[in-house]
Amino acid sequence: MPSYLITGSSRGIGLGLVQELLKNPQNQVLATGRNLDSAKGLQELRKQYPDVKRLALIALDISKPETIIKAAEETDKILPNGLDVLISNAGISRNPSATWDQINNDEFLEELGLNTISILNVLRVFRPLVSKSTLKKVVIISSTHASIELSGQMPDFAFTYGTSKAALNMLIRRWGKVYKKEGITTALIHPGWVATDMGLSEIETIQKMIPGIRPISIEESTTGLVKLIGELKLDDSVSFFSYDGTTLPW
Repeated sequence: MPSYLITGSSRGIGLGLVQELLKNPQNQVLATGRNLDSAKGLQELRKQYPDVKRLALIALDISKPETIIKAAEETDKILPNGLDVLISNAGISRNPSATWDQINNDEFLEELGLNTISILNVLRVFRPLVSKSTLKKVVIISSTHASIELSGQMPDFAFTYGTSKAALNMLIRRWGKVYKKEGITTALIHPGWVATDMGLSEIETIQKMIPGIRPISIEESTTGLVKLIGELKLDDSVSFFSYDGTTLPW
């Protein structure tokens, strides 16, 4: 029974990934969130899947190192043979429409901290659990905003978010090589422009910059993500993909 742990799974793409993975009765899913009591989507799934061998809910706030350690300890108890697939989905975007002159440094530091350093902490703590599993996969949800080559498509949008994600891509690009030597497959994946609350918050701005672009549904994104994750092999390590399997430029 393959095991998956998803960070930031209380809503949006994370919740969609939990739902998509649970469609396969062979999968065991560990869904994490900062406040599980208020995570209505996860609580509804808990009623449908009461067996912890199908769905386990684990409290995890990636901005707090102590909760990362506690979540890993709980995961180890549930999965003594290791975690097959770690999906790092949690992230934040603050004020994407701000110009360079309007950037709030505190918000920028928050994005850099959570979108890079906090994820680094998650990977370090969960590394032993992934290492002793069968599938040994680490998947990082990134963004085309992180692509230096593609950044000119939207020059006036999401400066700080894109910078934090570019830093994340660099981190994984380097560390993924170390993981590969240990037999761990590591990949960065852009989920598409998804019709989530965050994805739709600046719809008019985005469509002005890229005429004809449309947001995709959470289901379309997560179906592609799950298919791609299942097909990932060690030779795909340190690659940057879109949810549909195409390769993205760095």
